[in-house]
Amino acid sequence: MKKFGSLLLILFFVTTISQAQLISDRTNDRITIGGDIFTDLTLGDNYDNFSLRSINQGIDAYIVYNFHIAKTKHTVSLGVGFSSHNYYMKNSWLESPYSDTIQFATIQHDYKRSKINVNYIDIPLEINFRIHDQFKISLGFKVGILTTGKSKFVGEISDNNQIYRIKYARINSLEKYVYSGTFRIAYRSFNIFAAYQFNPTFKNSLGPEILPLSVGIGFRAF
Repeated sequence: MKKFGSLLLILFFVTTISQAQLISDRTNDRITIGGDIFTDLTLGDNYDNFSLRSINQGIDAYIVYNFHIAKTKHTVSLGVGFSSHNYYMKNSWLESPYSDTIQFATIQHDYKRSKINVNYIDIPLEINFRIHDQFKISLGFKVGILTTGKSKFVGEISDNNQIYRIKYARINSLEKYVYSGTFRIAYRSFNIFAAYQFNPTFKNSLGPEILPLSVGIGFRAF
């Protein structure tokens, strides 16, 4: 099932980039559409009963308008996007998402999944330097505006061998705005992507100090 989902995701990105390249060609490179698949390497995550696994996969997608710098092929891009981050917890689950200061409980039985999902509307700004019509280096900054914060636990919480699915559709104490620096190096439509979030995902002292370093691959019209 996971392999099937991965194949669907790859097919989606290939189809999207094909359409994005067509749009780019028709608009004389003024509009760029792209997306990334990444993992969050978290920094500063010390908190009671809270730790994360090594791989925390996420996705994003965006559309930007390109302003050419003078008569060069270099551009400044401004647009809008969406990003989704998943933080998979090890041996703990979110027990009190609605409190002012959230708390995590240790998992003492078997479990399948325990995660926090945070979604943002992004406003990206980038400077793109095109090199020899095949390579591009991009430096940027983006503002993320929180849309939803959710948590999910699937597993046992007692000795009765019963699997429970516990979902919370809202998490208090999340920062409304997050700010990140971004970097890309691209060969045509394929690029390597990194972003570092400057402020924590949770408000100061009200939750774990998650400062994600997102690293992954992306595709965009060249």
